[in-house]
Amino acid sequence: MISVLRGRVPVPDLPPRPEQIEFAQLPVLVMGGLAAALIIVFTWHVCAVIIGRSRSQNAFRTAILLGTPAIALVIAAGITDTVQRHLRDQQIDRWGDLEYAAMRETVAELENVYGFTFDRTTAYVPVVEQDWATDQPVTLADGTPTTCWFGTTDGHYTVLCGDTEDTATPLQPVAP
Repeated sequence: MISVLRGRVPVPDLPPRPEQIEFAQLPVLVMGGLAAALIIVFTWHVCAVIIGRSRSQNAFRTAILLGTPAIALVIAAGITDTVQRHLRDQQIDRWGDLEYAAMRETVAELENVYGFTFDRTTAYVPVVEQDWATDQPVTLADGTPTTCWFGTTDGHYTVLCGDTEDTATPLQPVAP
């Protein structure tokens, strides 16, 4: 695993990533429950009319009074769920934009502090604390191409360079 050498580059302080909505939220569940209850009562009423045991003076009006709100609740629940998921997707997209901007700044700071350049224009370094290191091809200040492993430890980056993560050695900062 990575030996810990505290770097001088701090891990960006990003808010937690918003979670994807996996299941319906409370307002949708409440509307769905009310709609289900109305549908059960509606079905009960229709069955009573069919077998001739309805006590309603106007069976059609009662069916409309039960069916209309049930349909409206189902539609409202669907719209509410769609809106909630769309808003959460927008939050996730904004967080992704924030993550990308933080990564670009961190890449530039790592290049400046450690004196290497990333060989890829879309270099990736973790911008949140994580338990594993990511590898990226870099060119060291002396022109040597190598692979560096970027990890996060105690709020700072650790940079190790070498062929594999197990044989990589810590890279010392060159900038004061």
